[in-house]
Amino acid sequence: MPKWLKIVALVMLGLVLLCGLGVGGVAFWFNTNKDRLRESGKRIMAEAKAFGSGADADACVNESMRRLDAADGFVAQAEQKVFLRTCLENTLARPDFCVGVPKMTDFVAAASWSVANCNQRGAKDAQACGRLMQAVMEHCEKQPAPPPPG
Repeated sequence: MPKWLKIVALVMLGLVLLCGLGVGGVAFWFNTNKDRLRESGKRIMAEAKAFGSGADADACVNESMRRLDAADGFVAQAEQKVFLRTCLENTLARPDFCVGVPKMTDFVAAASWSVANCNQRGAKDAQACGRLMQAVMEHCEKQPAPPPPG
């Protein structure tokens, strides 16, 4: 076996081991923190349900943005997406809320809409806001189409 092939094989083996350690570390972290994450999720969903029952959809988005700006880390950002999704499910219906919201499968329109919406709302972290806006698009995809005007 040529020397260069041995080097490539060792590098590949090292990468496989490194990936395995990474996956194992993530699995260990989630296993260690699963109870805390579960309780946090239940608490956030209860808060969102209570907030959404007396608010409209825009208020849910605004509250989620406020919470997102205060969130630190990926897990906290994911919690705010859960908050928004649950809040929208329990909010007062407003037929014009989903007007202009693109489908998530229309990647270019969805990205443009997310960026514009996040900028309009003054988001501090554009990437986190974009992930949060996915909950709005998911919500709107589930809603029945509004009747045609006229």
